[in-house]
Amino acid sequence: MIFLASDHIGFEYKEKIQDYLLNKGYKVKNLGPKNDKVVNFSEYALLVAKNVVADPYNRGILVSGTGQGMCIAANKVKGIYAALVYAEDVAVKSREENNSNVLCLPARHLSVEAVNDIVSAWLSTSFSTTKESLEHISLIKEIENEK
Repeated sequence: MIFLASDHIGFEYKEKIQDYLLNKGYKVKNLGPKNDKVVNFSEYALLVAKNVVADPYNRGILVSGTGQGMCIAANKVKGIYAALVYAEDVAVKSREENNSNVLCLPARHLSVEAVNDIVSAWLSTSFSTTKESLEHISLIKEIENEK
């Protein structure tokens, strides 16, 4: 399942991403908002993050003006590896090397076409199980588990 959410700035892009994903046959759950009225992005980032960590096969996509705040908020949830992505190659690397499970997109800085390409690249890329990638993730998990 792919969980989607945005803030008011990313609302239009979120809706277009949903249409794109549904047309590609993905299962999608739009967690809001339902319109472009001003909202607190952190609430929506948390909704997506909690749904993503419930199942290791879930993914999340967050869209806001810069993507940065939503990325920071989502990464506060244990087990979330949110990546702020602005290009296809960054999307691929965020999955291959960092096993990102939440994609954060900056609506103010990307075209709809670029967003679709980034989403497609991100969803079609798997985590690399090379020794180096596994070591990176292991260290991140150690940090995550520190008290």
